[in-house]
Amino acid sequence: MAPTSFKAVFPPAPTKRSALIKNSLTLSTLLVLGGLVQTVVSFILPPRYALLPVVFLLLRAAVLTAQDTVSSTKYASKLGVIAGRISAQLPRASYDPLRTETASPFGSTPAEKGIVVFNLGARFNHPLGMLAPGAKEFADQFTACNRDLLKRAKELGCLGGTTWHGAQAASNNTILSIYYFRDLDGLNRFAHDPVHRQAWDWFTNVFTKKWGYSHIGIFHEAFCAPAGAYETIYINMPPVLMAAGHASIKNEATGEDEWVPTVVEATGSVWRSQFSRMGKAVGREAKA
Repeated sequence: MAPTSFKAVFPPAPTKRSALIKNSLTLSTLLVLGGLVQTVVSFILPPRYALLPVVFLLLRAAVLTAQDTVSSTKYASKLGVIAGRISAQLPRASYDPLRTETASPFGSTPAEKGIVVFNLGARFNHPLGMLAPGAKEFADQFTACNRDLLKRAKELGCLGGTTWHGAQAASNNTILSIYYFRDLDGLNRFAHDPVHRQAWDWFTNVFTKKWGYSHIGIFHEAFCAPAGAYETIYINMPPVLMAAGHASIKNEATGEDEWVPTVVEATGSVWRSQFSRMGKAVGREAKA
């Protein structure tokens, strides 16, 4: 009997998600800003009313926290958590829901296709962090590259990406975007894209040479994992990293392109160990 194709967690959809750059303000910065706002309110409102905004926010936070604590399952669902074990797999280039052998967007062997991981990031080596001179212009260039990449995701074979803040420093001044591609050719085409070229020219010719700045560092890493040389497992997690990706595949029945989430159910013996999740022989090493 032929192996059963993996079961997708989400059905194919005509749209895809996009990555967003998160706020980098630290807790101490937020507290200072909150104190500043409260000081301004104290000057504007009478003393007996000045604390009303703070009291309202505290009560609201207490009520919401109590509500989420009582119903932790609903809270996890609200965060997009998928209970149990899931994995991220690269969908086929096409599928046909009307034919049994190709009805699933996924195959039956883990890691049966190679994947390219691209890490692109920046660090703001300045006391003002993302408010430093040139940071806004840099962010505009970075955002333009990200927007262009996601807009051309189908053409470049990009599965999408997620953005993270580094925690090495209390200032959270390092930003990292992690992207996934079907192959190295797509990544190489993005590297030579006019928008990416424009961003690089701005950084070297304007930010560095014309303005004389050096307080923003940039970096990238690229990893090409061939078929059978990587594995993924997520337990009680929302879709994250490769599991947050979407791949463009063709529906042979309709002739239309669809965006398929990379998430599949990870139940059964094939998902129990690292080697088996790489599509290798089951039982060669300890369970994960």
